[in-house]
Amino acid sequence: MANDTTTRMGDAAGKVADVLTGAKTDTSGLMSAMIEYMGAPRSPGRRTVHERARDAGLEPMVQKWEDGTSPAPVGEDVVTRLLPADVIDHFSRQTGLSRTATIAGLGDLLPHMSRLDG
Repeated sequence: MANDTTTRMGDAAGKVADVLTGAKTDTSGLMSAMIEYMGAPRSPGRRTVHERARDAGLEPMVQKWEDGTSPAPVGEDVVTRLLPADVIDHFSRQTGLSRTATIAGLGDLLPHMSRLDG
């Protein structure tokens, strides 16, 4: 029970911090981390996203991102299916964003980052 309460308090504190710092709208640090992860055409990050897209049946969507001019943001479900949890957590630690804000930012950035080599 204390664990659930502690977790809920931590989540609430993270949400407050995200609002106070503008974390959900400031993605500059996250963009730098994504460029590092997916920047090269044959980077391990890019391969991981494409492999996970294929495994999750999301390959047509990623292909559409690569072919499109202005892909729409995606939700948490897509982000967590395309990026491993340890990568999301690494971005969160690297940027100082909460996991929630990191996922929200990745939802905006991921469709655009897939086009870096396209």
